[in-house]
Amino acid sequence: MTGANGIPRLMLVALCCLAIAIPFLVVQYPPITDLPQQTAQIRLFLDTFGHQDTSEYKIQWLTPYSLSYLLLGLSWAVFGPENAGRVAMLAMGLLWVLAIHAVFFRRGRSGAAAALASVFVFNHILYWGFYSFAIGWPAFLLWFSVTTRQIPRFSLAEALTLIAAALLLYLSHVLWFMAGICWLVLYSLVFDRSIRRFFARSVCLLPLAAAVAAWYPMFSESSMATPPLWATDPWARLSFTWLTDAALGGMYGPAEYVVCAVCAGWTVLAIFQNRKDLGSDCDGPFLLVSLMFFAFVVFLPDKFMNTIRFSQRWMPMTMIALLAALPAPALRPILRQTAAVVILSAFCLVTASVWHGFQDKELSGLKGSLKELPQAPKLLGLSFIQHSEFVRGRPFIQVFAYAQVLKGGMLNFSFAEFSPCLVVYKKTFVSPWTNGLEWFPARTTEADLEYFDFVLVNGTEEIHRNIRSISRLAPVGRDGRWRLYRVEHGTLK
Repeated sequence: MTGANGIPRLMLVALCCLAIAIPFLVVQYPPITDLPQQTAQIRLFLDTFGHQDTSEYKIQWLTPYSLSYLLLGLSWAVFGPENAGRVAMLAMGLLWVLAIHAVFFRRGRSGAAAALASVFVFNHILYWGFYSFAIGWPAFLLWFSVTTRQIPRFSLAEALTLIAAALLLYLSHVLWFMAGICWLVLYSLVFDRSIRRFFARSVCLLPLAAAVAAWYPMFSESSMATPPLWATDPWARLSFTWLTDAALGGMYGPAEYVVCAVCAGWTVLAIFQNRKDLGSDCDGPFLLVSLMFFAFVVFLPDKFMNTIRFSQRWMPMTMIALLAALPAPALRPILRQTAAVVILSAFCLVTASVWHGFQDKELSGLKGSLKELPQAPKLLGLSFIQHSEFVRGRPFIQVFAYAQVLKGGMLNFSFAEFSPCLVVYKKTFVSPWTNGLEWFPARTTEADLEYFDFVLVNGTEEIHRNIRSISRLAPVGRDGRWRLYRVEHGTLK
């Protein structure tokens, strides 16, 4: 379907998917912080499955974070460990685009707005590698569609559909399950107003709610339990700079500010041009869910239960829902659609350029170092360079986990220490070496080296020179920022 003189809807979707895919196709190692550790969970799963009696790990089949690992596992099976993480993250981005276009189409919203909304795939959630949370957005859009359907009566088929949609929320991320409950309450209060239907839907959610209630005490008593932190007050979160960082927040440079300014201009123009019929032209449920997410953005803590960017992570969804809620600017369909696709494509090309520069310059030497490792190494990963000149955040702290993805073995830090993950240690893991070396490599001592056979170091030429002069490390290679060293046990240099 398409409007008069507009781009056919399926072609518009295809163009958006193609644009989103470009950055993932130009690099081997995208700048996604937790992706190596998330992918390494599949290696641990394969090593543990069928050997749980003798393994130090256990598989948590019912953890409310497992949906993302299904996608990672499928990617591993089809594309191999070298490409599993990258392809799985691309698949997640494409799921976002397809889900956005599907729900926009179902509710009669602008295809151009859906194309523009697709730009928010490249947000800080993706760059930090919060895979389980990211995959929850398509699941929530399904939940949104199911709960806003107009049905004559609540039937068994409706109950089963609701349970299936809620299960997807639960299996993606417990935060999405909680957001789903919040949305159901809000929608029932504002739009549905049927006490009988709300009660019936609530009964359907009771088993999953009970599962969360049973799981939460274990989670709250784990290493993930930390006090909530408000680093910024609500008023500070209303600045354009803060909101842009919360909506995208992946790259340095002007591109993200330009995109958010365009979205702001699109919103103002849409409201102004449709001001006389704004009430009837708006999508009420989408506007309500956008306000719900924005309330999360403004009032939730910055960090909760060791979950960083706790409030900011809801801002991309706020923007997508707002673009869906408002009528499109009063322009010819072909102009709106072309402009949206051009903006999305330009942003994706800039992103691809940034990712290529990141890999070419800041991951130099990594591929060769990983190739030199034997099977099942005991590896210490140290990134003395903490920040990138290309992307925000801390993109280097988990890169060393690619060694476990490709070769297995043991690392100085693993997501198996995190209680919500698919594969975890059977017993609480207490490292005999200095804790937190992935964050604070300068704390490494000579005694720490005794537990490892290799050290993978990210550093400047000066850092590598100092390492060779003061430690018991024999260089395996001498090129690039990332270099591999062999630990010479029992020998002091």
